[in-house]
Amino acid sequence: MPLHRRVPKRGFHNPFRVEYEVVNLDMLGVKFDAGTTVTPDLLRERGLVARGKQRIKVLGRGEVGKALTVHAHKFSGTAAQKIAAAGGATEQLP
Repeated sequence: MPLHRRVPKRGFHNPFRVEYEVVNLDMLGVKFDAGTTVTPDLLRERGLVARGKQRIKVLGRGEVGKALTVHAHKFSGTAAQKIAAAGGATEQLP
């Protein structure tokens, strides 16, 4: 038997999967002042996401009581609602 048939196969690997670095709203509220434009480079500089070319997704855990303009690749529905309710804006990057 050839080796590739003898070795057990486990699971499935999707080569088209898109990986996201996750940032929650409570961390944005702690690390940034009101009126700040939050960009992926600024998130990397402050240590909220790892260095690299990962995409960033903002999730809605916690509250943000400040008006922030957030630039990210993806937003959850609750995160976009909470940012807008606080007087901020969301900008989706390509």
